[in-house]
Amino acid sequence: MDPVTKTYVSIGLVVLAAFEFWAAMRIFGRKGQPGKYSPLLLRLHRIFGYLFAVYFVWIAWVCVDLMDRLADAGRTLDSRAVIHATLAMTLFGVFLVKISFIRMYRNYRPYVPMLGICLVVGTLVLWGLAGWMFLILL
Repeated sequence: MDPVTKTYVSIGLVVLAAFEFWAAMRIFGRKGQPGKYSPLLLRLHRIFGYLFAVYFVWIAWVCVDLMDRLADAGRTLDSRAVIHATLAMTLFGVFLVKISFIRMYRNYRPYVPMLGICLVVGTLVLWGLAGWMFLILL
């Protein structure tokens, strides 16, 4: 997959992150009683969270393959690509920590909203470092 196609495909990841943020804010970000659609939104948040993880891993796999092909062609990585790859690995680690706080380490649940916000902002920055760049250069 070429970088421009990967850029357009990764827009789906940004849309998923935005939906996850919106759903979490609708469920947990309001004072008072939860709305009548909160159970549905919570289920969608969970389903799309798993979809986000699968989509993220797939795009990361494509990126690793692209970097391998560039290395075989004799091209070195620029600083933007290194920052992009480091941020992607960090975001995946934050995602795993968030899931582990929800599933196993329940005493740390108060930190889950902040981890979710970090994931959304990190995804936007990650796409901005690479995806936005390719769209501007077109």
